[in-house]
Amino acid sequence: MPSNIPLSQQIFLLQRHLELHADSTMSDPNFSTITEWVRQVPPAARSASLTELLCRKFHITEEALTHLLNTTNHRSDFDSLVPRNGYFRDYIEFTRTTEPPTVFHFFVAATTLGTTLARNVRFNKGSYFVFPNLCCVLVAPSGRCRKTSACNIGVSLYRSIGGTILADKTTPEALVEAFRDATSAVGLLYAPELAVFLGKQKYQEGMVPLLTSLFDCPTEWSSKTIGRGDAQLHNVALSLLAASTMDWIQTGIPRDAFGGGFMSRLLFVIQNDTPRSFPLPPPMDETLRAQLLTLLREAQDYRGEFTMNPAGRIWYEDWYNERADNRVDERHFAGYYERKPDQLIRVAMLLAAASGHDQTLTPELLQHGLNILDHLELSLPAAFDSMAQNAVGEDTSRLLKQLRNRGGQLDHSTWLRLNSSRMNARLFREAVDTLRLAGFVEQDVKTHLYYLTPEGWNH
Repeated sequence: MPSNIPLSQQIFLLQRHLELHADSTMSDPNFSTITEWVRQVPPAARSASLTELLCRKFHITEEALTHLLNTTNHRSDFDSLVPRNGYFRDYIEFTRTTEPPTVFHFFVAATTLGTTLARNVRFNKGSYFVFPNLCCVLVAPSGRCRKTSACNIGVSLYRSIGGTILADKTTPEALVEAFRDATSAVGLLYAPELAVFLGKQKYQEGMVPLLTSLFDCPTEWSSKTIGRGDAQLHNVALSLLAASTMDWIQTGIPRDAFGGGFMSRLLFVIQNDTPRSFPLPPPMDETLRAQLLTLLREAQDYRGEFTMNPAGRIWYEDWYNERADNRVDERHFAGYYERKPDQLIRVAMLLAAASGHDQTLTPELLQHGLNILDHLELSLPAAFDSMAQNAVGEDTSRLLKQLRNRGGQLDHSTWLRLNSSRMNARLFREAVDTLRLAGFVEQDVKTHLYYLTPEGWNH
């Protein structure tokens, strides 16, 4: 809008433009542009006719529009990564007046879309196929960011198109039984409280090894150890949508899960706060909801094998080789990093499907997907460091307890054997050195005996 003319004339020109504009919805990119401009106009200068035109042209209630215009924009740096059209754009606009951050909504939308696409689309990686199933965990402090609220919106949409959902109280036996007779084991595992779904007891029951196998989408899967004889699943495509606090991830997930393949298959979407605040949020746009359901139903019929065009292949190979030259050594982060190439392909496929592109991965799609994953990784190193520190804390506590149980004295070989199932010799030496430097343990070099110090007894 020209800034060298009076505000009243600018508003008049906008109204003339709206009168000539065909009726649309809130998903129209013009809606965001126009409402952002109107938001800067002092409320007293906004005419009733302008409000009426906006409501009529974009099918939004007066209450919702008023709330939107009088609320701080609350856009995050992730908003620039949301596509400008298609399913993801509509989903973010549908959830714009809710409190969870944009990145939470985006990955809920991506997870449910990937579950809907199931095995109908894939990318050939030679010895295996990459399917668009995501395993996302929304992580935020308790009571902040509205993790469960974000999940429930996407789960409701997926349920409305007939999607199969297994909730957080399922067991390994129940999970297998749910799909035993199905032609395709396709569905969404929903865990609004990951602590309930994946507690240490569940791990001991075999849930983590089972999920680790199923998340790779095998064509045929069978097991004779689930408790009901030989169990077989066909055409597996399972996704996970979960919510958790960082405290529980650090203390509640069994340590063995970090060293195995399970954790490396998860995408952690970590937020400490949300920029959005809506004390009295307006009703969500039912027109947009209907449009999202239509797009999800269309996605059920979306089929084909994704390929990279020549430019996309060159881009991917260059990135892959550059990544190999800068390999991550930190063992807790390395598992995720090794699986990042497949996660990139998944996200790129979802971006293409959501925007109505053909099944060709271009440099633009791949770069867009990489930008999204890189955004997630901004918070991953600190999170994984915390997990590692917690694991070290478990080690030192266990070692001190073993010394106390043996009267405060152990020889090196016996002490190492007590921990051989949990740590190798190098990690054992590092843990013992930590105890020595902290003043909790002393060593007699000649006899290879370790003794608890007074501080060690009291720790």
